[in-house]
Amino acid sequence: MTLRIYGIAASRAIRALWMAEELGLAYEHVPIHYRDDPDGPLGKNNADFRRANPLGRVPAIDDDGYTLWESMAINLYLARKHGKGLWPATVEGEGLAYQWSFFAVTEIDPDINTWAANAIVLPEDKRDPAKAQAALEKLQRPLAVVDAALAHRPYLAGGAFTVADLNLAAALFRARRMDHAARPNLARWLADCFSRPAARRAWAMRGE
Repeated sequence: MTLRIYGIAASRAIRALWMAEELGLAYEHVPIHYRDDPDGPLGKNNADFRRANPLGRVPAIDDDGYTLWESMAINLYLARKHGKGLWPATVEGEGLAYQWSFFAVTEIDPDINTWAANAIVLPEDKRDPAKAQAALEKLQRPLAVVDAALAHRPYLAGGAFTVADLNLAAALFRARRMDHAARPNLARWLADCFSRPAARRAWAMRGE
């Protein structure tokens, strides 16, 4: 049985899809859509999907009967299981992989989603510029922290691209639309991460 990844590409499932592409895994993509009829064939009440995640949220995976949800946990699991350079070689590198993955969830996800919704995603008449500006201001400190971390090394856990980079870059994908003139290390790193062939294949699934 191949790895099964649940969730449309225009969701956090993109993180698992990118990881699977980086690792060269054979996988089945089941595009469960959180906005579809929940009882439809690709709705959140799909029986196989609910076995993978009883909460009915994407992404989730079924890896030959082993089920897991939460995008960061999925990617850490896949990287550690399959290696291929995506899992750090030292325990210190592992610590950084966990650090930056949790940082993405706690320090980046909430505010970048608010900024993106009100700056580029919603129709103009539904955007709230004040919310966009407030979120952007809150992001300045964590973005500066990432820029500083990359000042003396090409990647977050050292000299090679790992799950630490993939997980944070995936959370920051909309940050490519921001002005990073004051954050050249972050700008260089984002461009490098998203120029990877696996990233291009994954983002092509959502038309970006």
